[in-house]
Amino acid sequence: MSFKPTIGHFRFCLDSERDTSRMTCRVLRSQKTQATDANTDAEPKVSECISDDTPASERKRKKRQDDSQMQGGNSTAAASPKRRRSNKKPKRGQVDPEIYADLHLVQDYLQENLDAIFCGINPGYMSAKTGHHFANPTNHFWRCLYQSGLTSTLLPPSEDYSLPERYNLGLTNMVDRPSAEAAELSISEMKAAVPAFLKKVSRYRPRFVCFVGMGIWTVMRKALQQLQRSSGSSITGSQGQGGGKARKDTKGAENGSKQEKDSLGLQSYRLVHPAEAGKPASETFLFVVPSTSGRVVRYQLSDKVSHFSELRELLQKPQAAIATQDILSIVVETRGPDI
Repeated sequence: MSFKPTIGHFRFCLDSERDTSRMTCRVLRSQKTQATDANTDAEPKVSECISDDTPASERKRKKRQDDSQMQGGNSTAAASPKRRRSNKKPKRGQVDPEIYADLHLVQDYLQENLDAIFCGINPGYMSAKTGHHFANPTNHFWRCLYQSGLTSTLLPPSEDYSLPERYNLGLTNMVDRPSAEAAELSISEMKAAVPAFLKKVSRYRPRFVCFVGMGIWTVMRKALQQLQRSSGSSITGSQGQGGGKARKDTKGAENGSKQEKDSLGLQSYRLVHPAEAGKPASETFLFVVPSTSGRVVRYQLSDKVSHFSELRELLQKPQAAIATQDILSIVVETRGPDI
């Protein structure tokens, strides 16, 4: 017997009456569940009734299981994970040259028989604005020259003209037109600039040409390989005045072009200049350093300086002391007026 409150007064009820009421609630709850299952196929049936005496933690656990089953039955495919937003700046595509029509060309600083000519891919936006090579403050070029010992002082870009006279070094670019990024140049535009560049090198005959950046060397290497394969054929410049032929110097270089991969440092090609117009025969070695752009994070400043230092060590050696047994000779003959 239990004590049951009612409205306005109290009355006593038997324990059997309370048990009967509880059983009625369970039956009604089970009937409601079956009716719901009949209306929808997506909702799973509840196989057991939760007793009133079940602890709250157990009821919560079973509820979570039922919810997960319902979600699994309703979804036909797993939800795709959310893509993380990238903070990377998208690369520029190829841009119409007329966009930079107001920018100026950057002058070459060259003279005959230089120790080395540094060749960039093309003038950057800041260089074209100021008229000086490697003028962007974030560019490491001038610091690499100084820290490697190629210059005795840290030159500002505004003194780029002094390199030939003071340090016997020169500056030029593969492509003349400026752009904000090298990626704006097309491969065909860079390929078209190779013959005129080879003619320029043949005129000034430096001991070394140092390509600043792996991308520019890749284009040049492919052009030299094509020149090698078409031995004895002409290579036409922008004005149709260039020509060239290739010969293999040693057996060790015979298969070099097939197995070769782009790498930094001294390359497996050299340009041979025949004697002409009172000039003795000479040769130009090819060297590659990483891009000195501040945007290139693959190589830190110290890494770039080490490659410039390697070039300096080669410049200190006599030409005959440089091992050439695995270096392919490319004879470049030029005709017509100077560039």
